[in-house]
Amino acid sequence: MANEEPRAAITIGEALEVVATIVGNKPIDDSDAAAIQAAEMRATGATSPPIDGIGFQAQSAAMVNARRIYDEEKTTLAEVIGDATEKLESDKPVTVRDAEKVRAAELQGDVDGLESDHTDAPKESVTPGGVAEALATAANINQPPS
Repeated sequence: MANEEPRAAITIGEALEVVATIVGNKPIDDSDAAAIQAAEMRATGATSPPIDGIGFQAQSAAMVNARRIYDEEKTTLAEVIGDATEKLESDKPVTVRDAEKVRAAELQGDVDGLESDHTDAPKESVTPGGVAEALATAANINQPPS
């Protein structure tokens, strides 16, 4: 297979768009928002989520969704990250470290995955087909075989 062309690595934005395809109808909650914020920060290299970015949109949606009763009134993952590659200020291939940080954020419901005064207990698992799982899968695909 010497003449096989190298495939392009999967970016964080592309992984987020896969989530929108798989579980896009899921209303955004705090864990989703934290994972999206962490993913955006990893993609852009920022130390905090940009105020006009998808992480901020996700956090705003999660706060509004928490006050809404009916799911059909809530903002979904697809509405925020369906075109993530276009919305991200910059993007990069997913690494194992990116996937670990995003998983921690999703489980804890905060961007750093380490919020010490968080009142809710951390989730025991990530959302099936969600942000953390998509980035983990992309990181595994991107990692060169040893």
